[in-house]
Amino acid sequence: MDQLINNMKSNSKEDVLINILTRTSNRPIGFLNCHQSIIQQSYKNFNHIISYDNDNDLNYINAFDLKKIKVNKVTSDPEIKQSFIYAPYNLYCNELLKEVKNGWILFLDDDDSLLHHKVLEEAVKLIKKMDNDTMIVWQIRYPNGKTLPLKKHFKQKKIELNHIGTSNILFHSKYKDLAKWDEWKGADFRFINVLFNQIPKKKWIEKVNIQINNYGDFGKQNDIDNIVTNNKIFYKSWFWWLLPKYHTSFLGFRIFNKIEYKKLKKRFLNKISNIKK
Repeated sequence: MDQLINNMKSNSKEDVLINILTRTSNRPIGFLNCHQSIIQQSYKNFNHIISYDNDNDLNYINAFDLKKIKVNKVTSDPEIKQSFIYAPYNLYCNELLKEVKNGWILFLDDDDSLLHHKVLEEAVKLIKKMDNDTMIVWQIRYPNGKTLPLKKHFKQKKIELNHIGTSNILFHSKYKDLAKWDEWKGADFRFINVLFNQIPKKKWIEKVNIQINNYGDFGKQNDIDNIVTNNKIFYKSWFWWLLPKYHTSFLGFRIFNKIEYKKLKKRFLNKISNIKK
């Protein structure tokens, strides 16, 4: 009987566990930024589980007390080609999911970060009002100020390819085996889409909780700039809302710093380059 009571307590909503799953590879600055945004959270009942694909990553990973798994880096070309870009590093996410035993799941790549120090606290307050058959959908923000999903998606309560990523959702681990990542670009949407159709309830939160600190570089593993780490995590207060992130809005226009203009140009050229291939 005592054991049963203890099990009931450990599974109660008072002990909501958040599993944060991170892929890292050759991004020491980005990973530091990401991990700092987690350990500075006001809510402390979380696991940060990471994957790495080369031993050099241990030079910056071993500085932290967290769970890490080594994954096999795929260097060969795919046997069958598709119209999507080959992205074998997506398969790391399946290995990370295997490490989760209970609780809720959030994917957070090493060039992303939690927006402020109360993200998990606010999420747990929501979870305590829901059941485990609910998927939370919130917004992510890119360095250029763009947020996803768009307002229309929240209004329609629908998801769309290229307008949602895995850090947009928080879901219970009871559903983790229903979907798998594949090795092609867009795997995040396909993974989410399966869960979206299987998890019966949705909680739509039209609010940014995740900061994307890098532009998509098609798996080139470019690290984030040192300047970003100055903004790595802010304590949410009245002053926090006044702090600039990557851009400043003036009369409805976004004014970027020089680094962001360069990165926007690089992103544009990357897109042109991939279209020509």
